[in-house]
Amino acid sequence: MDIAFQRATLFAILAIAVALMRYGTYFYSIYLGQTKPHAFSWLLWGVMVGIGALAQFELQGGPSAYALAVVSISCLVIAFLALFVGEKNFTRSDWLALLAALAAIPIWKATNNPVLALLLLICIDCLSYYPTFRKTYGKPDTEPPISYFWAGLRYFFVLFSVPEASWQTLMYPTFLMISDWGFGVFIVIRRWQLGLPLHEYAKAKM
Repeated sequence: MDIAFQRATLFAILAIAVALMRYGTYFYSIYLGQTKPHAFSWLLWGVMVGIGALAQFELQGGPSAYALAVVSISCLVIAFLALFVGEKNFTRSDWLALLAALAAIPIWKATNNPVLALLLLICIDCLSYYPTFRKTYGKPDTEPPISYFWAGLRYFFVLFSVPEASWQTLMYPTFLMISDWGFGVFIVIRRWQLGLPLHEYAKAKM
């Protein structure tokens, strides 16, 4: 095992550890009733990140593929829980975003080009954010911003878990990192605009 692969494995372990920390805090906030996940987004994130893990594997992304696989499984678990304790107001636009994202999956399946697959995943991921974005815009206290900080941090470590980095293997984790951190900032801004506590820990003390 060469030094580059050892380093990549170490960062993949760090990414998985941060991911587990993120989901641990997220599950706890669900248990407290502070977080109301949207099943559509989490289902799509689970499916898309799972496909991304396969694409990373095909692009020789090394241990980064395993870190993404852990994220995919965790997202699917949250999607299942969301059916019982999550957002129940599914609008027509939510359904349209879900159907559009799912309709794009066969297009991904039809191509043998992993890079094109990643570009499609990024487009689908943007659609998958819509239900949670819509819900959070009106109810920013139903998503914990600190959780999205941890989410972005795990993808930061994923960037270093690729033994032989290239723009192809770094493109998808970079997109995920930026989107998670960006969404966390969006939650804080919306809470500030509505005069709500800027994070869930302050909320818990009220």
